[in-house]
Amino acid sequence: MNCLVFDMGRLAVPQETTLMSLLSRCFALFTNIYSLEDPQNVLSKPSSLERMLCSIFDTASRAFVTETSPRVLAGLDDHDKACLFVQAVAGMAMIFQRLNVADDQTVSSSTFLRETQLFAESDQRGHMLEKIEASSLLNSCYTASVMADFVMAAIEDRETRHYENLPLGRLGEDLLSDSVAWVSDRPCKTNGLPWGFTILAIN
Repeated sequence: MNCLVFDMGRLAVPQETTLMSLLSRCFALFTNIYSLEDPQNVLSKPSSLERMLCSIFDTASRAFVTETSPRVLAGLDDHDKACLFVQAVAGMAMIFQRLNVADDQTVSSSTFLRETQLFAESDQRGHMLEKIEASSLLNSCYTASVMADFVMAAIEDRETRHYENLPLGRLGEDLLSDSVAWVSDRPCKTNGLPWGFTILAIN
C-alpha cells in the first residue's frame, strides 16, 4: 500500500507512472516474501505477472493494469486507479497464497496455470473485487496501515463495513496520536495562582 499517495484522505496513484510498473514491484515483493520453490523459474518470466493480472480482472479492466503506457490511464480518475491497484494487490496475494498451499509444494508451469485459472473461476475473486470497489474507504483513508487491514479483511472474505465509519480510518493513527500529544504537552494555565490552587466557578 506504500505505493499509493495518501493526500488528505484521498488515495492516488503516483503521477507519470503505470499500474503495471507499480504492480511489477509488488510482484517482486510477493515473490521474495513467499520464497516458493520455483525450479523452472516460472515466477521470473515477464508473462507470469500478466497472466496473474488477467486471472484477477475481467476483460473490461485488464488493459488498465497490463498496459505499459501512462496514456491508458488518462481517462480514469484517482479513485478508479487506486481501486484497480488495491484490487490487483489483493488478487496477487490470494494467488500467491494458493500457490503456497498447493499439493506439490513447488511452482511449475502447470501448477501456476492451474491455480490462476481456478482463481479466475472462483467466487472468492468476485467477492474480493466487489468489496474493494464498493468501499468508501478509498475516498477517505489517511494511512497505509488502515488500508492494509481492510485489504486483508477483503482477502479473507471477512466483514468490511465497519471500515466505512472507523475513526482511525478517517483521521489516521498518526494524526490522532499527534493531536493527543499536542494537547497533553500544553502547559496548564494557572491564571497567576500558586501551584495546587484552582478557580472554582460559581453560577
